[in-house]
Amino acid sequence: MALSQRLRIDDCNMSIDPTDIRIGDLVRMRKPHPCGGTDWRVVRLGTDIGIVCLTCERKVLTPRGKFIKQVKVQLERGPDIPPLPTS
Repeated sequence: MALSQRLRIDDCNMSIDPTDIRIGDLVRMRKPHPCGGTDWRVVRLGTDIGIVCLTCERKVLTPRGKFIKQVKVQLERGPDIPPLPTS
């Protein structure tokens, strides 16, 4: 693979750091949701990333690798310390 081709591939993934995803992050995805919304909030972290569409409130679990590739822009950062669960 040529260097210029590798750089183009790497440029696509530079929009978000895969190791620094926080609960509460607001992201804009590359493809719109069927409801027309493109903005999502991160609600779950792990092997799968849980996100909620801000337009229709639909919850989706997506694998971490796929999530990283689909994020276009990070709109807002979540808090450094996650909120404590309420009982």
